[in-house]
Amino acid sequence: MDNPSHSAITSAFKFKKSQLTLAFFYRIKKPPLTKIKTMARLTTVDESALSKTSLELLEPTRINGRLADVYLQFANSEPALAAYMQMEESLRQGDLSDLELEAIKLAVSEITQCEFCLAVHSMKATKLGVDTDAQLAIRGGQSTDNKKIDVMLEIVRHFFEKPGPLDDQLISKAKTQGLSDAALVDLTMAVSTIFFTNITNHINNTLPSLPTATPLPKT
Repeated sequence: MDNPSHSAITSAFKFKKSQLTLAFFYRIKKPPLTKIKTMARLTTVDESALSKTSLELLEPTRINGRLADVYLQFANSEPALAAYMQMEESLRQGDLSDLELEAIKLAVSEITQCEFCLAVHSMKATKLGVDTDAQLAIRGGQSTDNKKIDVMLEIVRHFFEKPGPLDDQLISKAKTQGLSDAALVDLTMAVSTIFFTNITNHINNTLPSLPTATPLPKT
C-alpha cells in the first residue's frame, strides 16, 4: 500500500510539472506583440559608407555614441547634408541669438507642419527658458514680449504668405528694433535651413522621436 504522504507529494509534483509545461508551451507558441511603426522612406545610410567629411560634420551630433537616423537618412545626398551642416554652423557664428534662431525655426516648422521639427525645437526653446505659452505665441503668429522677435517673425511669415519683395516699412521697422543688415541675411539663412529639414522630413515621413509639441489652440 502506497504511503499517503508520498502519493500526495507525487500528485502535487505531476500537477506542478504540467503547469510548467503548459506555461512553457504558451510562452513559445504565443505570437509576439506587433508594433505598428511607419518606416522612413529614405534609406538609412550606414556610417561605414559615409565620407570622412560627412563623419566629421556629424560628429558633434552624436548622442551616446550614435548618430540619429534622421541624419543618416539626409546623408543619401552627402553634398546636401554638408551644405546644411555648414549653414547651421555659420548661423551659430552669426548675428542672431540662440533664442532668435529657435523662434524662427518654431515659426517655420508650424507653417510647414513638420511635427518632427516642432518637437525638436520646442524642446530646445524650453531649454532656453521659453515657456509653452510663449512658444504657442511664436508658432501662432501672436505678439510676444520681445518686439525684435515679433518683427523677425513678421518677416518670416511674409515670405510664405505674401510672395514678393518686402515693404520698405517692414524693413525699417526691423532695423528700428535692432536688426542689422547681417542679422537680416542670417534670418534668411535660418529660414532656409529649417525649411530644408521640414520638407525633407515630409519626403521621408520622419516621425517625432521626442514628445510632440503642444497643439495650437483651435480658433
